[in-house]
Amino acid sequence: MPDAFLDSTALIELVFRHREARRRVELSVPTDGSLLTSRYVLFEIARGYLRSLILLHNRAHVVQSLHQLHEYMHAGQHLFMAYRRETMLGAYEDFLVHLENLGFSLTEEQRLSHFRGWLALHLRRGWRALSRVAGIINRVGCREDIPPPTSKANGLYEQRLPSAECGLANACGLAPYLSEHGVDFQSIANGLAVLEARDLETERRILALRRLLARPAGSNFVGKDCWSCGEAIICHESPSDATVVSKNRKHFEPLCALMERNLSTYN
Repeated sequence: MPDAFLDSTALIELVFRHREARRRVELSVPTDGSLLTSRYVLFEIARGYLRSLILLHNRAHVVQSLHQLHEYMHAGQHLFMAYRRETMLGAYEDFLVHLENLGFSLTEEQRLSHFRGWLALHLRRGWRALSRVAGIINRVGCREDIPPPTSKANGLYEQRLPSAECGLANACGLAPYLSEHGVDFQSIANGLAVLEARDLETERRILALRRLLARPAGSNFVGKDCWSCGEAIICHESPSDATVVSKNRKHFEPLCALMERNLSTYN
């Protein structure tokens, strides 16, 4: 049977989310096939999802109550960062499910203390599990040296990602990958450009692809252009006979159609 290639949304829910979310991913995976993902997907998760969880964990160490923590998740600095806010609220929702499964009540102070420990364990176990639940390919040549989240002496967590090197020709594998598959990515940009309904994310993806393809061979590029093209790169990197599994139907459906990939989505 063909393999199932997990994008970041599917891999996150399979590893980090509550049982019902994991079940939705499992039901979307073709039976008898192997699970695959990529180093690019892992880096995308570290830059986005894991960073949000680390910020939430560290904030939990300085607030005095879960109420204050909940206010932080809805704070003004997150209003225009919907993904970060949704990640934090999703983790909090999973924690509440965890408390229900414990079967006994805790004081507000105990709940906050338990949340700190639960989230720290969640970070450590989750990061290890990301590279265990699926085989990992790296056609793009993304970074192999992504460090795990680590605890500092004060109990706060950090993950020192090599994001500053994204786009540097001597440190990033995307440039030669784009050169090798430039015709494919030009077709993707052109195909997205003629879609009738294009949201802002798709518009950013088209512009970023065109900038990346127009740059002189061997030159550096802006790392954020790579990030804006994430779904397109992930879809192209997936094996041609695999089924891409994603929660993000809106963006992967046109990409998979352009690249003739099978797609399985869920809600």
